[in-house]
Amino acid sequence: MIRTFYFILITLLVLSLLLGCTSKFDKAQREKQEEFTQFISEKVLSSFSTITTSLIERIQNPSAVDYQNFRVLSQQFPEIFGILLYNNILELQRKYPSTLITGDLLENCLSFHKRKNVSSIRKPFIGHSVHEIDNKVFLCIVIPLSSENQEVEEIVVVLVNTYVFFNRIEQQYIDYYPYSLIVVNEKQDVVFDSDPSRIGKDFLTETDSDDYDPVIKDLYNIMNENATDFFIVKSYENTKNIKKLYTWHTVQSYGETFYINLVRTLYRNTGKDSKEVYLLSMLRSFALQDTLIDPIIDNKPEELITLLKYIYENNQNVYSVQLADTSGTIILGWPPSNSVVGYSISKKKNKPFDDAFRQVLQTKQESIVETPLLEGGFGKIIFIPILVYDDFYGVLMGIEPEGGYFDFD
Repeated sequence: MIRTFYFILITLLVLSLLLGCTSKFDKAQREKQEEFTQFISEKVLSSFSTITTSLIERIQNPSAVDYQNFRVLSQQFPEIFGILLYNNILELQRKYPSTLITGDLLENCLSFHKRKNVSSIRKPFIGHSVHEIDNKVFLCIVIPLSSENQEVEEIVVVLVNTYVFFNRIEQQYIDYYPYSLIVVNEKQDVVFDSDPSRIGKDFLTETDSDDYDPVIKDLYNIMNENATDFFIVKSYENTKNIKKLYTWHTVQSYGETFYINLVRTLYRNTGKDSKEVYLLSMLRSFALQDTLIDPIIDNKPEELITLLKYIYENNQNVYSVQLADTSGTIILGWPPSNSVVGYSISKKKNKPFDDAFRQVLQTKQESIVETPLLEGGFGKIIFIPILVYDDFYGVLMGIEPEGGYFDFD
């Protein structure tokens, strides 16, 4: 207990030192990530509630566990992979689809206590451990079916594909933000990761080995102690300095604990060096040069990224340089961690930005606005239309942060 106290105290001191160096802009971005993590957690809870409520309404007695209901439910919820019916001594009665491999399903879905005493199950719950079939990972939603005298006579086990379930949430709400989603259960299993190869693995292990990552282990300990709701990680990959910002929210749904993590990876650009070049003049120059227009026409994103990176590295205070198409969708940006690639004004998530962008699309003229950024903080955005005579090829944008941009050591 004393060791845990000192560990948390030291961690908080380190965090306070790190955050003391952070600019107003970076602080606003971190607070936005924390706020958004809370929002995603609420969406996760809502989604679990929706699917479980639908299951309860559809399956109220053993006869409702049939192929017709399985087909209807799996069409409504593509994450539903299988439905199984067991009696109160855990003998399998029916399963859909019929080819479903059961294996050690009950050992994963039910705790030892519940397997020994099925009658103690009074309400639906989510199985404690993840269950794997054919390299896919599932959560188990268990629903008791009681007789008139309230005795549990059967239980229904519904397998929910975690990738399909959480990927839909990620695509709907997170896709164009510079965050990745990781969901961990209280047994430190990775229930979901934006990197599908990590799903089902131990959260504490390094990406390419079975060794524990000491930094992630510290993170998990803090999450488990609920000491704070964000964590800064510095690591080194291929000699590049990388800072990762983890924010999380602990939620409980139907008896299971989940840690909902949003992770943002920030790359330190060691080669960035101001050469007395003004961002506005450089953006104007590149918007007119064939060096930018040709790769747009020829659809060469690698060349475009090289050009965006060049503009970024030669303007010391710029936050990001991004390229949008003529529909108002951001298609490329540098650095990736500061770019909302995939965001479109049709999503209507940032009215000041959307209005300024529409004006540029309509007038085909430059515009400079100060606006809140989607990922938090305020920035001055320079919009430069890319034109050849009257032909319009897109919009080049440079963003300068308000309050300073902290380049970590």
